[in-house]
Amino acid sequence: MEQQAYGLKWNPNPPVGIALLVTVAVAAGVYTILAWLGVIALPFGFLSVSALYVGIGFITPFVLWFGGWGLIIGAIGGIVGSGILTGMPIPLAIVFGLLVEWGTEIPLLIFYRVLAPKFKLSPIGKDVYTRRGFVFFFLVMVVIQVLSSLIGNIVLYKAGFIPLDALAISMVGWWVGNMIAGVVIGPVVLRALTPVVERLGLTVHGLWS
Repeated sequence: MEQQAYGLKWNPNPPVGIALLVTVAVAAGVYTILAWLGVIALPFGFLSVSALYVGIGFITPFVLWFGGWGLIIGAIGGIVGSGILTGMPIPLAIVFGLLVEWGTEIPLLIFYRVLAPKFKLSPIGKDVYTRRGFVFFFLVMVVIQVLSSLIGNIVLYKAGFIPLDALAISMVGWWVGNMIAGVVIGPVVLRALTPVVERLGLTVHGLWS
């Protein structure tokens, strides 16, 4: 039943409640802080490149739980936390945040809401600690973090913040840091909190409701 309950319909279960909006606002604040701390506390040597981006372990569950609202959470965290608060010019922060966050979170949402049910896996990651669930999660993380590293580093290179001779090193550092954080933290958050979020009626079955 769950495999049929979650998908990418625009608004399958209206209306959007206050509880969900408050939860999304809190999640956006949490992710913004984690994005900022991940960059300033564990820098890799280039603007907005983190050696261990802990925020990835939280935004992944947020996207799976909250659908399109997760994309908004990611955009706020990417623009403000990874961009503006780290000293990035605002126009660049907007481009950087949207391209990096949505360039990875939209594929993440598609992988889980469309592809996961075909393999009889939970579209909100409840089975991440089963063998098949973890393998699927790991493969998805590999793909989306390669995208994240490519998009983010190319944007920063084009903006003049990463020299060409350091681009490959920065890409590898970004990918490794995100992978470690994603694969270690993400499953813990999903396993511990997904049943709670679902039981409280806060999971989004389509894009917005």
